[in-house]
Amino acid sequence: MPLTLTDARARARTVRDVSCTVHLDLGGDDHVISRSTVRFSAEAGASTFLDLQHAVDVSVTLNGAELHGVYRDERVHLEDLDGDNEVVVEARMPYVTDGDGMNRFVDPADGQVYLGCYGGMDVARRVFACFDQPDLKAPFTMSVTGRPGWTVLSNGTSAGPDQEQTWTFTTTPPVSSYLVAVCAGTFASRTWEHAGTRFGWHCRASQADDLDRDLAQLRDVTERAFDAYAARFTEPYAFGAYDQVFVPGHNWGAMETPGVVTFRDELLPAGVTDPGLARRRAMTVAHEMAHMWFGDLVTFRWWEDTWLNESFADYMGFLVGGLALPGVDAFAEFDVSRKAGGYAADTRPSSHPVAPRPEDVPDVDAAFNNFDPISYAKGNSCLRQLAFWLGEETFFRGVDRHLTQHRFGTATLDDLVGTLQSVTDRDVIGWAEAWLRTTGHDTLRVVRTDEGKGMPALRREGSRPHRLRASGYDRAGEDGLVAAWERVVDLDAEEVPLPAADMVVPNSTGDTFAAVALDPAGRELVLERLSAVPDEHPRTILWATLLDEAVQGRLPVGTLVELVEQHLPPEPSTVVVEHVLTRAAAAVRSSAVPADVPGLLDRLALVAVAMLGDDRPDAAVQNLVATAVGTSRDAALLHGWLRDGGPRGPLAPTHRWDTIVRLAELGERVEDVVEAELRRDSSSVGRLAALSAGAAVPGATVKAATLDRLLAEGTSNRELLALARGLWSAEQRHVVDPLVTAYLDRAPEVARRGQAIALVVGRAAPQFRWTDAQLVALDDAVAGSDLPPVLARTWADLLHDQRRHDVTGIAPTPSADHCPDSPR
Repeated sequence: MPLTLTDARARARTVRDVSCTVHLDLGGDDHVISRSTVRFSAEAGASTFLDLQHAVDVSVTLNGAELHGVYRDERVHLEDLDGDNEVVVEARMPYVTDGDGMNRFVDPADGQVYLGCYGGMDVARRVFACFDQPDLKAPFTMSVTGRPGWTVLSNGTSAGPDQEQTWTFTTTPPVSSYLVAVCAGTFASRTWEHAGTRFGWHCRASQADDLDRDLAQLRDVTERAFDAYAARFTEPYAFGAYDQVFVPGHNWGAMETPGVVTFRDELLPAGVTDPGLARRRAMTVAHEMAHMWFGDLVTFRWWEDTWLNESFADYMGFLVGGLALPGVDAFAEFDVSRKAGGYAADTRPSSHPVAPRPEDVPDVDAAFNNFDPISYAKGNSCLRQLAFWLGEETFFRGVDRHLTQHRFGTATLDDLVGTLQSVTDRDVIGWAEAWLRTTGHDTLRVVRTDEGKGMPALRREGSRPHRLRASGYDRAGEDGLVAAWERVVDLDAEEVPLPAADMVVPNSTGDTFAAVALDPAGRELVLERLSAVPDEHPRTILWATLLDEAVQGRLPVGTLVELVEQHLPPEPSTVVVEHVLTRAAAAVRSSAVPADVPGLLDRLALVAVAMLGDDRPDAAVQNLVATAVGTSRDAALLHGWLRDGGPRGPLAPTHRWDTIVRLAELGERVEDVVEAELRRDSSSVGRLAALSAGAAVPGATVKAATLDRLLAEGTSNRELLALARGLWSAEQRHVVDPLVTAYLDRAPEVARRGQAIALVVGRAAPQFRWTDAQLVALDDAVAGSDLPPVLARTWADLLHDQRRHDVTGIAPTPSADHCPDSPR
């Protein structure tokens, strides 16, 4: 049963002065032996409980007395407390393969075992008994018994194992239980000293060469980010050493567990790290490091203020990540990629305020659903707007004061807003009500006087105050554009006049969170001359706007593909090329009618192949290859690249596997190719790709067997997504459509294993355009009363997105063979 707000508040009134000592014995093959010693004060005679889930053979002593029958309903019930209490709980806890608990992974490359509890939400209770709520922060003293040859990492520091292979770690400052982490196995470790702190990067032994390949960049990004935060905040880094670990089975991109930050090991690829992944990884490093202050040093009191962690870390991740990886316009990349998720989420019925009221987050399951693009991308954008609206210096002066005032404690929205209000005469309280307590977003519309032919103005459709940049452009020659002006606009009225320009781009550097609507003449000019916009960030905003329109059904995907064909080849920005191709391919698969999908994807492949023939920088090559091998229908080309190398040399291991999966999807016989590739690459990534290739074979029997394995009890989180990748091909509707109802019927049972696996199984749904009958079945499933909450939310969002095809009234995209030559 999930922890409720009511129970958490009652427990926080009862319990105080908590400290925890935890010992984990990882020597067993099936279970962890967990021993928790929790000390706390309470009113004499009071009652409370510890959280503990999935435990067996539980023994409990309270103040030296053995208790019986107190472990039930996933809680250890404690009654008749003393003023000072010590409770000891020992239990066997099962290993898991879905990341929610003590995850066990056997590396297929060398047979080595890796164990890890990566923290997050209420995962700690699946490993040890604790007060598993964020406001009952406590110092933790961890000790772990491992196996000979293992490295064990946790939040504190350790001198290494004793003769019993037990690692004892220094006591942490007060932290919330969800921030406790343990990683154990034969890690390859690279450590160094910087600014008086010991740093380390760690990975599985089989990835050691890949770590060494990227170590210089990983170290540089880490040091630059650390120095940036040290210069920004008065409070120093508070958690001793700073280890970063690539771990298997992670459900998230990374987790901010202090002193031992964990990253999914896909962020350390085999063979080569393409520049796009390196950029995303740098932002992730900066994001997780921001949490050392936002979330770890100062923690939200209850999960309604998730945004105080995630919005700040997302904002700082791009701000500092851009500094840590020189030459990257990080916020331009955000505007054409992650920001789209915020806009999409904000249009759904499941949208919620960035900062909801506590009563709107009644339990931990509801809280889990708020770890979404509203709390990340929209929250990031709101903070970015607030910093621009207040002035960055004023904003960070208030934030720094907030961190100092609440160090090692908890805080709420009101605490932050009050501190910000103390450093400015602007109405931060009113701003927070307008931006953080509401749902939806405004539209910034360009209008013109004189029936659309006169001077431009910017009209706000909504009620929030905005400070933003707008840019004007004039025609130049037959197909060019020149910059006419750029200015900062304070839009707190319904309409603001602008200087003359043939085309106006509102929010041209992405400083606020609002939809953009061009006037008809300006939109026509964009469709005609998009590639001629001379400034990169405004051009990026225009691409992002068109991509958003395609996802929302307001721009036919056939028209989007035509725009890609016309305007992407001259595009100099590697970031724009990468995200336009990736998002355009996703839009085709999710929005186009089935008959159109193969032709539209192949047209995108032809664009990518043609651009590979240009004199493109190496930074652009990897994504162009990825697009080509993921969308091309030219089997001879793909076989040739696999055999002889791609247009710029040998394919990277991930691209070799992508090519094999694509060939299988096209109906080519690849069994021998898969076996040969597994002999070349027996890594976990290779084995998962082989699963995808097997699932991509277009046969009814294969597809049915794939669905059975996908929904089987022992399937891990990574295997589930790998199977879904191959199963639900948008180009194989004749064999996969009959399986959609079976997926809807059987997925809820898998989702009952836990929140994270529920999200995984929900995201494993088909991402193509569903038929009317399938939507009826999905509607019925969402309406079911016993659907796990996380799966219910995921499917409800999918249902809403699918129904946009009907609500918008846009005619289906014409067949790829009959698309008009000019954009509509």
